[in-house]
Amino acid sequence: MNAFESLLLGLGLFFVGLQWSGENLRKLAADRLRTQVSGAPASRWRSALWGIGFGALMQSATAVTFSTVNLVASAVLTPMTALPVIVWANVGLTIMAFAATINIHPWVAVTVGIAGVLSGQLRAPTWHAAAAALFGVALMLYGLETMGAGAAQMQALPWFHTLTAATSHSPLFAFIAGIAVAALLQSNTGAALLIITLAGNGALGAPQAIMMIYGTNLGAIPLRAVLAAGMQGTSARLVRLEDLFCLMSGLLMVLLFYVEAGTGWPLVGAAALAVSQSIKTQLAMVFLFSNALPAFLIMPLLPKCWVFLQRLWPDTAIEHASQPKYINDSSLADPSTAFDLATLELARLVNHARAYLHNPKPSADASAAFATLSDELGRFLTRLSGQADDAAMLERQHLLHEAFTLVRYIEQSILEFCATVAALPASSSLRRAAGQLTAIIDSLLVQAGRAIHGRTPVDIDVLYNALSVHASVLDKARALCLDAVTAEKAVTLRIEAQTLIDDAERIVWLTHRLAKLLHGMASPTVQNGV
Repeated sequence: MNAFESLLLGLGLFFVGLQWSGENLRKLAADRLRTQVSGAPASRWRSALWGIGFGALMQSATAVTFSTVNLVASAVLTPMTALPVIVWANVGLTIMAFAATINIHPWVAVTVGIAGVLSGQLRAPTWHAAAAALFGVALMLYGLETMGAGAAQMQALPWFHTLTAATSHSPLFAFIAGIAVAALLQSNTGAALLIITLAGNGALGAPQAIMMIYGTNLGAIPLRAVLAAGMQGTSARLVRLEDLFCLMSGLLMVLLFYVEAGTGWPLVGAAALAVSQSIKTQLAMVFLFSNALPAFLIMPLLPKCWVFLQRLWPDTAIEHASQPKYINDSSLADPSTAFDLATLELARLVNHARAYLHNPKPSADASAAFATLSDELGRFLTRLSGQADDAAMLERQHLLHEAFTLVRYIEQSILEFCATVAALPASSSLRRAAGQLTAIIDSLLVQAGRAIHGRTPVDIDVLYNALSVHASVLDKARALCLDAVTAEKAVTLRIEAQTLIDDAERIVWLTHRLAKLLHGMASPTVQNGV
């Protein structure tokens, strides 16, 4: 096998191993990321540790970033808790660079063989993914070794010598080459491993390899730009934070390189040289420094970075609707205040549900905004439980939980009602009759929102009166729907009319039940005449 064939074979094995290990490591880490990070206290440095751990496990800062975006979108994580996870994942993935320094030649056949057999025989999903990931890593290291042997033989070829000389005489060209390699491999880790292997076999000098490694972080930006196309608001900001980190890493490390080269001050290169005499280990340390130093630097600046990104990618209208406006963790120290703030958020939920009535086909974003805010309020109420100062407050908290559950049922019933209305023929008389039912429900929900927001006996009595008045109006609307069906003599419309009436009556019944609960939740100051 000649040098070119050896290089090509090694590159192919490396690509396959990189893809195989990446896919299976992500399978192992995805659920753990949700479980572990969501259960962790909102500590900046604890989040950083989780970022290191999952960066090491997933071996892709891009994968960790998009997994974190999903957790924030589903309200499992807050954005400020997610920021350190994204930043420090870059530090965690450098562990693979140290694996590339290991000489696996004596036992490469055993490692690849055992890992391959295990991945083929194990059927349990977790164990299969672990064995497949091990097989991918072993294959990747074997590919690097094969590629390194081929690169060593190719050093004598004129064109290869010319190519390496170009990067040797121009550090910036080497930096750009590092960006290109990472973009081609779609992995800064894979690019760093390739560079370390080539340098370890003498194909690249230390200064060339260092500048190429500094460029690898920037190579993943185009891939994230494609994957994040169409993202807005918080999701876009989280992805752009990773890009900002990569840009900061590149600029900082290039600056340090030129300062060290121009002044002779012992900086990154000297520190790596002091760690080991092995060029591979030195470059692995450089890769670690190129991610750890920017991470330490950006850590105290994360809040300001977030504000800066928010100006470029502001929250969408749906995100504004989904974010809590009143509740916050600090209010939990005062259960009475926390209770009042929770009722204000509950009133917002009622208004969110009511907004569905003004759009026959509520968007998925509107429903997602309700679900996100509802989940946040549910978690807040759970934390509030058990913090009552007295039996009266404990009873009011219990009623608030019931009211919260009713509002969620009301939202689901409104969605079903809107779906039924949207399915009606636009020209049918039943569609026009449905407009009266919609107006009744809308009026009741307006008053329900006011009653929850104020919790005064006057507002609650007004809601009761509205329910009484609309009872007769609802009867008339019901009769109108049935008359419309009779006039058109359509069996399918008769079924739809009954479904429409059932949905409307269920919403009214739930609202009536909510009004009863509000009497027990009424503001104590108003009840006592203060």
